[in-house]
Amino acid sequence: MPRRRSPGPAPARERAASPIGVTFVRTRLAAGAAAATAALAASLFAPVTASADPAVPSPFAPQGRAAKGALVSVGLTTDQRLVGFRVDDPAATWSFGTVRGLRGDTKLVGIDFRVQNGKLYGVGDKGGVYTLDSDAGAVKVSQLTVALAGRHFGVDFNPAANRLRVISDTGQNLRHNIDDPAAPRTTTADGALTNPTTPPTTALGVTGAAYTNNDLNTATATTLFDIDTVNDRVSLQSPANAGTLAPTGNLGVDAGPSAGFDIYYKASTGENKGFAALRTSGRYRFYSVNALDGETVFRGTFPTGRQVVDIALPLDQN
Repeated sequence: MPRRRSPGPAPARERAASPIGVTFVRTRLAAGAAAATAALAASLFAPVTASADPAVPSPFAPQGRAAKGALVSVGLTTDQRLVGFRVDDPAATWSFGTVRGLRGDTKLVGIDFRVQNGKLYGVGDKGGVYTLDSDAGAVKVSQLTVALAGRHFGVDFNPAANRLRVISDTGQNLRHNIDDPAAPRTTTADGALTNPTTPPTTALGVTGAAYTNNDLNTATATTLFDIDTVNDRVSLQSPANAGTLAPTGNLGVDAGPSAGFDIYYKASTGENKGFAALRTSGRYRFYSVNALDGETVFRGTFPTGRQVVDIALPLDQN
């Protein structure tokens, strides 16, 4: 598919080999993002030792459905079903079932796997937080204490802080503590998402969020990236609690109004691989995403009856 490039000279970069997806690259960003770039390099390319991830088999693991070396993702569809698919063949999906068991919510707006226990979580449109099983059954485990604002949301766990990040197309930027004894079941409204304009403006249309380095290893840090479906670009959110955005590059596709975004982390090699479900030309399609320059690679189109709006890749697949 055609790709749009950001105006101006191409950034210098160093690229490494990757067996699947688009490998993140070191990119020298514009001067306005210089401080964020330092934190970015530290978190993405810090030395990695043995993973501290819990060895808990996920009921959503590939279990023979994926070819050797291929990754599998869970998807949330427009009609509230959980499906599975290989990242190299999103047209061939299988169903886990229709989401059921919501209490006080009418639908899920986002999903993500939590590295602390390996479970799949979902966030409801009224702020309920649920664990989800491989039959799509939902069990409510928490409740946001700040009401959601917006129509489309990005949901992702911060592996280092053990907090659930929820962002929206209105610029909302929430941080929720599910069960940490420090302040369990409380939500903090962090600084609104802001674009680096002069003066700064609220960022509207940011609908996908994903953290890097998804493990429990204290030797690695983590960085939050967002997908902006108004400006069709990837942005670094740093500091995450401040909501400050630094664009890293254009997607090269006209996407919107929502984005399903996740970054798969392979602890043994330190690789971060970005993937996204984007609505383009009236259909939801699957892409590899390089979060450091926005580059996308088309992987396939989801079936008409299973349009995937959000994605979450099970942990420790290979």
